Amino acid sequence: MPPAPATPLLLGCPGCGSAIVECAFALAGLPLEVEDVDYSAGSPTRARLLAVNPLGQVPALVFPDGRVLTESLAILHGVNELAPDAGLVPGPGEAAREAFHRWVVFLVASVYPTFTYGDEPGKWVADERGAGQLRLSTDRHRERLWREMDAHAMAPWFLGERLSAIDLYLLVMTRWRPGPAWFRTNAARLDAIATRAGTLAPLGPILKRHFGA
Repeated sequence: MPPAPATPLLLGCPGCGSAIVECAFALAGLPLEVEDVDYSAGSPTRARLLAVNPLGQVPALVFPDGRVLTESLAILHGVNELAPDAGLVPGPGEAAREAFHRWVVFLVASVYPTFTYGDEPGKWVADERGAGQLRLSTDRHRERLWREMDAHAMAPWFLGERLSAIDLYLLVMTRWRPGPAWFRTNAARLDAIATRAGTLAPLGPILKRHFGA
């Protein structure tokens, strides 16, 4: 494995879930180096990623002491421990803590896997027709999940008056399939939260780099 960096180093890729981690570091005011890698097979940077995360997935965070942390939610909990005043995770005794854990796990355990299997269905289904059906079924299931989450959303943030890591997930994930136009029509509460999060000054450069806006 390459030498550990002097500052936490995030391996990610433009438009990926690593953007969520970048946003968390920015809101927490913590230093972070970012290295873009292409995780696809045959990429010249894939070996670099595999040396850090043998699963070949991003985000992967390398600490100055050489520790490696993967999985976005685990990383965000780590950010919260380093900078609890950022409020990314409701603390013990906060009324929003239970709802936070319910819905952030919903995002990573229910919504996120629809992309895992739907983005590259050919990895999981051998025939072209079956791959197309998998893509369609995961897209439809994701839309049902988003509608369910929208029904429970509060304002101005998902948990009400306090910002949390959930809002950072929404900021990024609403830009993925089915896209912002779908959310404006079918999940207006989530769209409003994502739009509000996009106005936070520390996140502007990150959004521009990942999504061009």
